[in-house]
Amino acid sequence: MSVPHSEVLVPVQKETQEWSLQWQLKCPACGTESVENKDFAPDHEVVTVHPDRDDYDSPLGTRGGYVRVDLTCGEGHGFAFVIGNHKGAEFLGVVARV
Repeated sequence: MSVPHSEVLVPVQKETQEWSLQWQLKCPACGTESVENKDFAPDHEVVTVHPDRDDYDSPLGTRGGYVRVDLTCGEGHGFAFVIGNHKGAEFLGVVARV
């Protein structure tokens, strides 16, 4: 990851929705705001839900279920946005796609 952590997931300020916790995800390699689903064809899935398991097989290194969204930026860098659960805590992460 070449872009600083604080610049990959940036809070969005909206005057009309004070309750919103909206964040914008930027490419971790180049920082561009142009981020799309990995595959554009309707028969390809970009979101994968993994069941809760006892193995530490999450891309975040957590144990338990997780959701993975495969993304690509306008420059062609591939990465995944991952939401995982471990012992009652939720984790968000951006990882390089292998």
